[in-house]
Amino acid sequence: MLETPIHPRDLPLFSEDLDRLEKVLDTVCQDRGINLRSQQAERLGALIIQVYRQGVKDDAKLLALARAYF
Repeated sequence: MLETPIHPRDLPLFSEDLDRLEKVLDTVCQDRGINLRSQQAERLGALIIQVYRQGVKDDAKLLALARAYF
């Protein structure tokens, strides 16, 4: 049997996860005046997902990191 480690980045994101991440993205975009359909918002969304997959699950920490990025 093949045993390979499962990394958090390889796990699927469920609708609850996406709802949380969307709220963070919406908040930062509103705070910074970023259009949700812009490339900036796309990059920010990718960053939020990446940080979440690295283990940052606390909404306040996600928000702080996302705000620090922009």
